Amino acid sequence: MIISAEKYNKLPEEYKKYFEEFRNKHPTIKPLSLIQYLIKLVSRKNSIVLDPFLGSGTTAIACLKLNRNFIGIEKEEEYVKIANTRIKPFIQQTKL
Repeated sequence: MIISAEKYNKLPEEYKKYFEEFRNKHPTIKPLSLIQYLIKLVSRKNSIVLDPFLGSGTTAIACLKLNRNFIGIEKEEEYVKIANTRIKPFIQQTKL
């Protein structure tokens, strides 16, 4: 679930901890639309896209939305957890 900062600030403190668990804290977040554009520019459907610095998983999400396969590599455990949390709904969606 995505909510605005304004709505987040109005939440009772006990509810904020649920949002903090999924908050993307990566320092160089890229817009999904930019990554989708770049992937479309250099790959075809069903091809494999390698992201050796997966970060919070934006490239993986873009690949799933554009019918590409992906290989993502990330050394920071914190970002692996964030990426897994972000990617999981898209993987479940493709199974339906």
